Amino acid sequence: MNSKFLILPLAPLAVIAMAGAASARVSPPYDPTSVSAMSDTNKAVFVAGTATEKFEPDRVTAIFVVETVDERAGAALKANSVTGDLVIPALEGAGVTENETSTAYFSIYPNYNYTEFGAKELTGYTVTNSILVESANLSNVSEWIDAAVNAGANRVDSLSFTISEERLNEIRADLTHEAVDYARDKADALAQALDVDITEVEAASLFGLSNPPVTPLCRLQQVRQRA
Repeated sequence: MNSKFLILPLAPLAVIAMAGAASARVSPPYDPTSVSAMSDTNKAVFVAGTATEKFEPDRVTAIFVVETVDERAGAALKANSVTGDLVIPALEGAGVTENETSTAYFSIYPNYNYTEFGAKELTGYTVTNSILVESANLSNVSEWIDAAVNAGANRVDSLSFTISEERLNEIRADLTHEAVDYARDKADALAQALDVDITEVEAASLFGLSNPPVTPLCRLQQVRQRA
């Protein structure tokens, strides 16, 4: 397999967004000739601030599948175990460390042929073993795929890039400050346009932080076609 054909983006970008809203109490300039410059029900302004940034993911997750079929369950299980024992060392040889692999799921199920009259005939068994790789090493993903497929993995069921929880907490704090500053600037501009003063913040709220995984779908399809 030509590894250059399977080179993945080394720096995919995730779009992170944070939104905030606040209501502030305002008061008009003092005017002794005015009976009531502003009613109590109108002494507030509502503003919303948003902050959006692009970041490079620092985590990658991949699922490699070993699937075997045989007329006997024991034979299918044995063949799967033999291949699985080849895939994990191959991944480690491509840069995956031992503590970065685990079993995502494992299953054994019977296969049947159904006749036109509704009867079924047992034809064999399928054993599926999915190997999960979670790593902070984004630079060797294409090598992992080559190694796993060459060692006997049938397909790659999932490949996604995300941001770690630790990094996400840092991003959340930074974007919160940016969103609040943006809302404050909007409130100040509105108050100036209305010729009123902001005296206090009555309430504030934040709306979610998105962390969509970045999945190179086209590259993943090429791997499946060549497997």
